[in-house]
Amino acid sequence: MVSGPLRMQPAWRLGSARVQRLARIAALAVAGLGAGGCELLPPLMEPPQTDSAAQPPSEGLQLYLETMEGLGSNDPARQADVFYAAEQEYTRAPTTTNTLRYAAALVTPGHPSESPTEGKRLLESLLATPERMVPAERTLVAVLLIETNARLKLEAENRRLLETLDENSKAQANSDKRVQAQVEENARLRRALAEAQQKLEAIKEIERSIIERSSSPPGNRETSASETQSSIIGR
Repeated sequence: MVSGPLRMQPAWRLGSARVQRLARIAALAVAGLGAGGCELLPPLMEPPQTDSAAQPPSEGLQLYLETMEGLGSNDPARQADVFYAAEQEYTRAPTTTNTLRYAAALVTPGHPSESPTEGKRLLESLLATPERMVPAERTLVAVLLIETNARLKLEAENRRLLETLDENSKAQANSDKRVQAQVEENARLRRALAEAQQKLEAIKEIERSIIERSSSPPGNRETSASETQSSIIGR
């Protein structure tokens, strides 16, 4: 069994590689929209103009992708600056763009301020009013939500496996203690049995001496008794 607490690395912690993969997926989604993939999204009746509706799809996603790439870097200072900017903009004005940018920051892995649970909540709130987003944004939200749900599922499975392993380790430790206690008890019983056997042999020797003394001629009884007594005292 594994001794000590197990430290398993979550399967989702892939750092900047994961961010780049998300960015490529989003870019492909935008390209698909430009090639006629818009009909795959739910039709909207006269969508209102939003803070990002006037932007072309590629430019509309650039802010989100840059945020994710900054958070996926190996520079802690850059990560802190990018996340702080996204958080402050969302706190100051929780528009659709700022909410999506902050949600993307929360679900991006590899930086200290990540919070996939809160990010998932914001993404789901955005999908509750899809008419407030342009098609490219809706696609990005859908991609991020799929990735986040998969990540949270893996984290839950990871915790379950760790708990199971911990329970098994404790059970094995208890089992080892019971086995050791049984070994010690068996050794004690063997010692007690050996002592009892020695006492039994001594009693048998006394009985044999008494029988021999009783069957000897009268003139030899005193000598036999003395020898028996000396033998017993010698033990």
